[in-house]
Parts: sequence; structure tokens; C-alpha cells
Amino acid sequence: MLKGLYYLDNCPSISEDYLPMNIALNSSKTSVNVWHLRLGHPCDSVMKQICKVFPYVNDSCKNICDICHYSKQHKLPFQHSTTSSLNCFDMIHTDIWGPISVLSIHGHRYFLTVVDDCSRHTWIFHMHSKSETRKLLLNFVIYIKNQFEKNIKIIRSDNGPEFDYTDLYNSYGIEHQKSCVETP
Repeated sequence: MLKGLYYLDNCPSISEDYLPMNIALNSSKTSVNVWHLRLGHPCDSVMKQICKVFPYVNDSCKNICDICHYSKQHKLPFQHSTTSSLNCFDMIHTDIWGPISVLSIHGHRYFLTVVDDCSRHTWIFHMHSKSETRKLLLNFVIYIKNQFEKNIKIIRSDNGPEFDYTDLYNSYGIEHQKSCVETP
């Protein structure tokens, strides 16, 4: 290691400041597995090239790297929805994301996202805590009613407890639907 970086040289000559590394490189070959981890999990063809160019990288034993296999696994894609609302505000989708690690300039940690299913118009509301969700949803329902003369028919959210406002939904005749966990 040279100044915090792994240094590969065809003829390893490291200053005396890095004597332990110099001894380790010259006394025995370093395993290809060690270099595979050090270099950020490159593919086999890259590791074979490294073994050819750098004689102190031992290519005799190559273990299967679990991290490489896990990183290449993907979820099957979700099918695109073929249904959408015919009118604006027939259905809105809501979600909260946060807490964020860096606070906003006004100290907000959470964000409430509201998306209209028909137009895909999106509103984002900043929140200090999740407890502000009820007030923001109520204000949003009233805003849509006053400004657009529309009633929200369905609010779809995830299974988060911050959206369990049965009395609010009942008072405005809104159906609350919950989406499946871990689905967009």
C-alpha cells in the first residue's frame, strides 16, 4: 500500500517506509482472492490479466466470490400497469420517504409525495416528522376540493401506519387502498 492506495508494480520496489508490505510481497505470492477483494471485485478476465502482468499475484486458487454473485442477482421487473384513472383525482398515490441523513435548510427530515394517477402530476410536502402526515393529507383533500372542484375518490398508500386515518377517509368518502409491500 502506498499512501493509502494499493500499488501494483511489475517489479515491486516499495520504499522502506512500507517495509511490511515489501516483505509480504516478496516472501510469498499474494492470493488472487485478496487482490480480487482489494480491486473491487473485477471480473475473471481482468484477474487473469493481472496474474499475467504481476508475478506476485498467485492465481493457483480462486474461490467463488459470494458478493459477486449476489450483486448480479436482480428482481424480476414489475409489469407495467395497464390501468389508470380516467379523471384527475380519481386516485392519488401517497408515500413518505425519509428520514434523510442531511436535514433540509429548514430542518425537514421527511417528505410526503402525492401523485395523481391520471395526470402523474406530483406534489411534495416537507415534514419535520411523520406525525404531520394527517394534517397535510387533510389540507390536500380540501385544496383539491376548493381549487379544482373535484373529490378525491381513492388514496393508495403502502402499509405504513402513518396513513391509517379511517375517520378522515370516511368523512370525505375516500376509499383507502393499500399496495403490496415492496412494489412500486
